[in-house]
Order: sequence, then C-alpha cells, then structure tokens
Amino acid sequence: MRFLNKSEDLIQEADKPYEVNILLEGWATRYKITEAGKFQTLAFLIPGDACDVHITLIERMDHSICAIIPSKFTSIPQHRIEEMYVDHPRLARALFWSMLVDESTLREWILNIAGRQADQRMAHLFCELLIRSRAAGLTSSHGFILPLTQQQVGEAMGITPVHTSRVLTRLRTEGLISWESKFLQIHDWKRVKDFCGFDATYLHLDRAHPSLAQDL
Repeated sequence: MRFLNKSEDLIQEADKPYEVNILLEGWATRYKITEAGKFQTLAFLIPGDACDVHITLIERMDHSICAIIPSKFTSIPQHRIEEMYVDHPRLARALFWSMLVDESTLREWILNIAGRQADQRMAHLFCELLIRSRAAGLTSSHGFILPLTQQQVGEAMGITPVHTSRVLTRLRTEGLISWESKFLQIHDWKRVKDFCGFDATYLHLDRAHPSLAQDL
C-alpha cells in the first residue's frame, strides 16, 4: 500500500514506471504542465481506477499523477502484469477494458472542450463523474461527494476560475445542480443529460455494470 497526502505526486512525467497503481481510496488526477507552467488536467481518477495500465509498453511516463485529496493506492508489479497476459486471460481482458475506457474518455473530453459551450461542458463533466461514482459503488442516487475545487473543475474544462464561477452560478440558478460542502446533486437527470448531450456509451458500462447502463 502507498498513502499520499493532498497534492502529492504518485508518479511524475519522465519517470520510469515499474508497477500498475490502483486507487483504493481518495481521488487523483492525471495532468501535464506546459513549458510556460500551465497546468492541464487530463483525467480524474476515483476508487477502483487503474492509473497506468500501459506500463509494460513504455519506458517513461508521458504525464504525471497526483492525489487530489489524501489517497491510498495498491500496486501490481510489472512482471505480474506480464504474467497475467499469459496465465490469466480474464484479468488481462479487464486491464485492456480499463485502457479502452481511458482512451474513450479522453476522446470525449477533447470533444467536450472543443465542441460544447462552457455550461454544457461543466454539466457533462458532472454527469460523467456521477455515473462513474455510481459504478464504483460510491453512491446510489443522483448526488455524490465531489472533492474538487472550482479551480480544478475549470482546469479540466479549459476555462478560467472567474469563468468557472460564472458557469457554476448559472447551472445553480437554472436549478440543474447544487454543490454544497463537497456534495454535488443533479436535480433533474434527464434535463441535465439533454442539456449537455451526455451519452454514457463512451464509459462502456454495458458489460461491467449492465443494470447501471440500463438505468441511464
């Protein structure tokens, strides 16, 4: 087990990875920093997420992973991963599925930033995090613990803190969401989905969580 404090890196860009890390408790983020020092969020990780399944394919990390809040990780050594590919095809398939979801989610994030207005981007992000939280067993309703700051939400969407605050106020005023004391509530699921064009197909829940997929 490995325990990280808030804002502590699990692994940094250019590091040599030796193990697959799985988040057991807390929240984490994949990120990159530009030469000019701009921070860009690439993904949010929640309990159950594998952080770097691709370690057997790369020599150096092309991004960093950081704990958003105090978090606990477990790890699988690289040689065990290689053994799984040969001796445990079901586990290998699960790892490939994890990579598929990572890639499809990144594609959706690119579309979200490039193709939607800021209020739709935020609503879409909240929909995704709700569904992932439900799939992870963190909630059974349309509300969930969201331990992010407004700045972190804005960084994921590619907008400034001021713009983030305005968009959040707009969604609250429209009665779509509330966010108090780190608890995010979506008040009208169908209305919010229709507003931002959310379709959970890219999360590929149909096999892993068929009942949840049907509930969408």
